Amino acid sequence: MPATESESSHNGGSSSKPPPRNDGNELDSMRRVADLIKSGKAKNVILLLGAGISTSAGIPDFRSPQTGLYHNLQKLNLPFPEAVFELGFFRKNPQPFWILAKELYPGKHFPTPTHYFLKLLESQKVLRRVFTQNIDTLETLAGLDPDKIVEAHGSFAKSHCLDCKREVDREEVLRSGVRRGEVVRCNGSNGSRDKGKKKCGGLVKPDIVFFGEDLPDRFFRLIPELKTCDLLIVIGTSLQVQPFASLVNHVPPTCPRLLINREPVGPFSSLTSSRSMPGGFLSDLNKILDSNKKQSAKMSRDMYWEGDADDGVWRLAEKLGWSGELEEVIEKGKKDLERKYREAEKVEAGDETETPPAKPEEERASAADVITKESKVVDEDGGDAAERAKNGAAAVEPVVGSKDDAEEKSEADELEQAIRQQLKL
Repeated sequence: MPATESESSHNGGSSSKPPPRNDGNELDSMRRVADLIKSGKAKNVILLLGAGISTSAGIPDFRSPQTGLYHNLQKLNLPFPEAVFELGFFRKNPQPFWILAKELYPGKHFPTPTHYFLKLLESQKVLRRVFTQNIDTLETLAGLDPDKIVEAHGSFAKSHCLDCKREVDREEVLRSGVRRGEVVRCNGSNGSRDKGKKKCGGLVKPDIVFFGEDLPDRFFRLIPELKTCDLLIVIGTSLQVQPFASLVNHVPPTCPRLLINREPVGPFSSLTSSRSMPGGFLSDLNKILDSNKKQSAKMSRDMYWEGDADDGVWRLAEKLGWSGELEEVIEKGKKDLERKYREAEKVEAGDETETPPAKPEEERASAADVITKESKVVDEDGGDAAERAKNGAAAVEPVVGSKDDAEEKSEADELEQAIRQQLKL
């Protein structure tokens, strides 16, 4: 389960202190990379980032057993976990997505040391680009220039109405109850010329790439930059999701590549961590040189450090002589964000009396309905949501019904209580 808000607040998302030193045989991945940067040989560093860099901020990754987002979402009896990011399912039943968004929406989590390390690379003028699969915007919150960031799967930074296409700003999303897991609906005009203009009321969706949607144009436009990369660092990703996973192969064949991860993945799968080699990196490398020339060539540029993202980054910062700077930027960033988050809380609480747009019947259904009703979503042609996810999302209009307004408040309370119990929040 994700860390509680209080844990993230007290810890700033992760420890601001480096882990204990344990050089031993750990050496040479980090030393080699540090030497490349310090010598000026690495001037165009590119990073590929996954959910593993945000777990210490209290944001679970997607696929870890028992703790991943997909595992936790199973408690809502979805037809399949990925349905929460399937556009047709979202149009039919947006509630599960907004329950998830309550935990992920920016404004409660703090960047990790890994995020702040990106800022250090930028300040040292060696960072070319950051390609991230994450939708949490923590790279931006760490102070990184947004132009340096490629959000391959979109993010919560912007939202749009699915009906009128209006961009919905962060303040409106907050006032609409995202922190309470409420479905966010468009508060804009429906375009009527009548004096009594009605609110649009369409479903609002963050600019996150759902199954069946295209990745942002910016992602594809900047892929050629990988040809200029002179050091690739891959952190906290399974390298399973395409086309992102293929980026690791777009760098020049001589470009050094470092993986910081709990396990070797993708083209690094056959490597042994330089952190844990019994005979040391050079000893192990010599054995490979004797037995397999092709593998030795690969090892000459590919490096693997086994462990959590933050531990690896602290070790690299130490080898670079940047540990003190990293501590300073973490502390300053935490203080700045705490102030911004307090201001955001005032915005969220400042407009409680505004009348929200009308919500359809199924969003006000009883807690039992929300948890069980959508365990199987069937299209008019009989196809289920899983099939739609394979073939691309198909738009399904929400079913609008009527309900006695006197029951609305009590049922909303039941819904909140049941959901919290299901998610053990």
